[in-house]
Amino acid sequence: MKIKVRHLQRMLSLLSEKTHEPIDRSGLRNMAAEIGGIGEDYLYKKIYYELWDLVDDDELSLRDAQLNSIARFLGYKNISALVASLELPLDEQLQSLIGCYYIYMRQNSSKGLVFQSPVEIRVVGSRFSLTLQGPTWTYEGDLKIRHGCLFILMVSPEDKSFYHIYKIGTRRNPHVIQGIFSGVSTAFDPIGGRAVLLRVEQSFAELKNHAFSLDELQHSTQPEHRMLAGYFREYSRNNLSINKVVSFGLEDLEE
Repeated sequence: MKIKVRHLQRMLSLLSEKTHEPIDRSGLRNMAAEIGGIGEDYLYKKIYYELWDLVDDDELSLRDAQLNSIARFLGYKNISALVASLELPLDEQLQSLIGCYYIYMRQNSSKGLVFQSPVEIRVVGSRFSLTLQGPTWTYEGDLKIRHGCLFILMVSPEDKSFYHIYKIGTRRNPHVIQGIFSGVSTAFDPIGGRAVLLRVEQSFAELKNHAFSLDELQHSTQPEHRMLAGYFREYSRNNLSINKVVSFGLEDLEE
């Protein structure tokens, strides 16, 4: 298959982002080991080295089998699907969301704890991906805009998942984004509640998980923390759960 240089360069960048390996001989060898189905020097000798003296629209002839292995590793059905995605124009509104955030959610209890977790929004090919680093699990999901809202199904490698929906309208570069989440508790009960994304200037690696008490937020020197304390103060406005299920009959609905 003939594939353009610019697509191969973007493919290597996507591999580097996913594996957190540098685009050099050692890093490319480590990437190949993670991908499987290709030789340890394939990425370096057959692609990276061959690109040095070529320009964006030049083409390189490569075998489909190895390229398909790489595409599947990146989450695409085959190399044709990966190339097609790289040709799609990027959504300008979603582009404006790229960056780092803290997400805040209130614990589903009367304790009044507000959880802070790092979030990063980035572009992966033609997709926009959100990564949420929790204290135990890491969640990832693609962003979609529908009817003025962001929809994100966040899934962890352990198959734990949450659905998030945020009000966005037509706004570019929002500083604060309000939304709601729904999912399953550690006790396997459906739960839901409010969520807030707050854009920050630090890198994703610098962001930390933290559990704030409402009083801690209220007396913080940071004005955004005091605003969050007021927003999350009332349990009934921030958390939703079902009654205890015993019989799966009408009696379960009794308060």
